[in-house]
Amino acid sequence: MDIRDVILEEERAEMARFLKKFHIVFEEDIDKTLALYEEDRLVATASAAKNIVKCVAVDPEFRSQNHLSTLMSALIKRLNEEGKHHIYVYAWPEHDEVFQNLGFKPIVQTMNISFLEQGGDIQRTLTALKKEYDLDNRPKGAVVVNANPLTKGHLHLVRKAKENHDTLLVFVVSEDRSFFPFADRFAIVQEALAADRDVVVLPTKDYLVSFATFPKYFQKREEKIREEHALIDVFTFKQHYMKIFNIVARYVGDEPYSPMTDTYNKTMRHYLGNDLRVIERKTVDEKPISASTVRTLLEKRDVSAVKPYVPEATLRYLESEKGRKILKTIKGHDQRH
Repeated sequence: MDIRDVILEEERAEMARFLKKFHIVFEEDIDKTLALYEEDRLVATASAAKNIVKCVAVDPEFRSQNHLSTLMSALIKRLNEEGKHHIYVYAWPEHDEVFQNLGFKPIVQTMNISFLEQGGDIQRTLTALKKEYDLDNRPKGAVVVNANPLTKGHLHLVRKAKENHDTLLVFVVSEDRSFFPFADRFAIVQEALAADRDVVVLPTKDYLVSFATFPKYFQKREEKIREEHALIDVFTFKQHYMKIFNIVARYVGDEPYSPMTDTYNKTMRHYLGNDLRVIERKTVDEKPISASTVRTLLEKRDVSAVKPYVPEATLRYLESEKGRKILKTIKGHDQRH
């Protein structure tokens, strides 16, 4: 038995061919791959993108020989040596026992996928967040926004939702994969809602709408990718966020533009039922406001073009030195809100 690092292009191509047999795509964002060989025969592989373990597969002939446990122990050791101690993994449900024996704890499970973590605890993290923001146990409404950037549409959604609750939680996506950094998005949302009583702005942390909750490497078809991503995220919200924060309703805007967000909303409707409320989007000149529309205007024109679509807090940021630097990165690009 021999464990090797996969570095060369021809080695990565071999991994891709091996994974294809299990309907797994070898993704471009992978930065580390280990392969296990028996007498030069590839029998197992596991990869990681940052702290997310993915593309795990074992030849069926060797699944009874502890190869998965051996390979994962080696990969976890590498990640720990790099300072990555909070590790996530998506696993086939039949591999759950192996991962739990390695110290992984389940977060949620669908019919097809188990989502687990090592070195973290979602219950402890969210309970600490609740305590940090001094939140009580009374029923609350919730909105989740990326705010890339914050628009008048986001504020319309928040304020319509607040009409139905004594307290409304506004979760800002913590993942830093947007044009506007999380710290800046969070500060803008806080500033824009500072005068709104009993509206609490808080981060999602790593468990909601994050890089960790996107198991596309398990699926071949884009439609199935969207469905599985939505399912993991919705289950995480329902089983953990709703229970810990006593959220009785989640609010979203209707989605005329993005197939991904539309699929996400439909999945929430199916699993949250009447606990999901859809608010009609605010419009300008009879056109729904969206963050992607704002970014398109910023890409093609100057800041003055977005004044009808964004609140003063966003406008001040865009006109600041930091905002002007970010505007340069938007030119020629587009990204989801």
